[in-house]
Amino acid sequence: MSRELRELRDQRISESRAGSTTSPDPDSIRSQDSGNAPQPSVSILLEDFELLGLDTFELGGVMVHKHSVLEIFKLFTTLYHPSLPILGPVSLKTIHQSHPFLFWTIIVIVSQRSPAPSDEHLFSRLHDPYLHMLREEILKAPMPLSKIQALLFICTWPLPVMHQRDDPSWLYCGIAVNAALYMSLHRSSPKSGATPSLYSIGVLSGSARERTNTWLGCFYVSTSLSMHLGLPPMINTPSDLASIRAILSDHTVPREFSLQVRVLLIMAGFTNVLTHNSNDGVVDSSVTQLLDGELDTLKVTFPDGWTSMTDFSVMVVKMHVYTLVITRSKSGIGSRDILLKLGLAAALRIIHLANLRFHERLDDTHVATTIQRERTLPKDYYRGLAFATIFLLRYFSLNNSASSTEEQQLAANHVIMSHTIFKSLTTQSRDEYDRVASLFETLCKQAPIPPDTGKSNVTGRMGVNILLDAINTARQLRGFPIELTPETTIVHTNDNLQAPTNVSQAEAFHTSPHTPQIVEPWQSDLAFANMFWGDPSWDVYNISTDTPPFHHGHGL
Repeated sequence: MSRELRELRDQRISESRAGSTTSPDPDSIRSQDSGNAPQPSVSILLEDFELLGLDTFELGGVMVHKHSVLEIFKLFTTLYHPSLPILGPVSLKTIHQSHPFLFWTIIVIVSQRSPAPSDEHLFSRLHDPYLHMLREEILKAPMPLSKIQALLFICTWPLPVMHQRDDPSWLYCGIAVNAALYMSLHRSSPKSGATPSLYSIGVLSGSARERTNTWLGCFYVSTSLSMHLGLPPMINTPSDLASIRAILSDHTVPREFSLQVRVLLIMAGFTNVLTHNSNDGVVDSSVTQLLDGELDTLKVTFPDGWTSMTDFSVMVVKMHVYTLVITRSKSGIGSRDILLKLGLAAALRIIHLANLRFHERLDDTHVATTIQRERTLPKDYYRGLAFATIFLLRYFSLNNSASSTEEQQLAANHVIMSHTIFKSLTTQSRDEYDRVASLFETLCKQAPIPPDTGKSNVTGRMGVNILLDAINTARQLRGFPIELTPETTIVHTNDNLQAPTNVSQAEAFHTSPHTPQIVEPWQSDLAFANMFWGDPSWDVYNISTDTPPFHHGHGL
């Protein structure tokens, strides 16, 4: 492992020297130039849509008016597509006529997150027929480029689920990546501009730009998902990562998206080393320092394209790497305590950036309110925000040394900020945002955990272990089991959204001596709980200090 670490360090040093200002490399210059190169300002052209001569569009018997379709695609082009710029330029008429699955995928995504006042219930009407279409389309081979793009969009903005374990994004992403490999998107050559003939495999090759952008999208979506789910990246071999770097150097990519990809490139390269070493504290510490240095160097190398969203992504990657090392380190190790402090700083920064964005004053040119705009962000953005919040809550049980009052106050204030964001985005009881806010509320009322039980019970999911452990803890606090038996049948009904009426509070809190207890209200000798969580300021956010309502179901 020491040899691998030296090789990794030597590789990073040589790359750094190659990109230095003292001896510039042509590829590094192209990389910076391509990051600033202009992109088509409009990805979907709407002008010729009127030529279709249709007033309504139908999916499974559900009719959608032309005006609603135009408004949806305007919103998608303005608010959604910049987060995953893999289309076009292509006309809306072409999408409708030649790529119906992509057409309806975009409509469903936007109607769920940005419902038009003229048709607020469009998503609920389209939900079932779209699911039927989705299940049919993903099993048809071969898969054309437009279907890969549609799957990447539905993985980035997935349909709502009753429980997070029901989210099929990882499975859909695997289909998209494998279909992209089948089309040889990973061998695309943006430099030549030539496209291969794929007659023998039965799909249209697509333009060089779309092929390259779609492969970048495959890397971005799959790597981001792998990080947030605690799974190995799908695209992570040295040749794969080198290919992505070459694309960024030779291909014109929107600046912010290019930086998002570069952040995940760094994460993917270091994750391979961290996940395959034998829990060597020295190696972990060295790799973490190298990763920190590379991420910090990005801002110096690409200052023009740097935004608060890029900063947010960098902090989330750091959080995941810190937590991966923290959760497998033995308590008492000095480097682990340092990582806890670094993790605290990163978590505070993540929530601070999200809070600034949430309270940003929009000018009159914006087509949506702040709440409407925030709901258009990819789901992984909120996974990162939730992860940072869970870290702050968990931080005080992981850190056996005394935390300062200032740190406790900062953590408490930032958890409130995060809770406010999720609560404000809630549109109906027990939707995904509401369930995350409810998770925070439950965990805030947890009694102190003894040091010997502070270890995570969930293993094998990298830094995400603490998030999964938090969900299990919340289930225990609500009086539910955390193990599924072979006889257990998970039934999905609308009753899962309703609070129980036949279970007494005493029964719900029946726990063993080893089960975490809920303290009512805040009867804890932990200064954090006494001084801050019990503060009346929580009343502003409608969080009662009484026991929170319990819900049927299985957590998030």
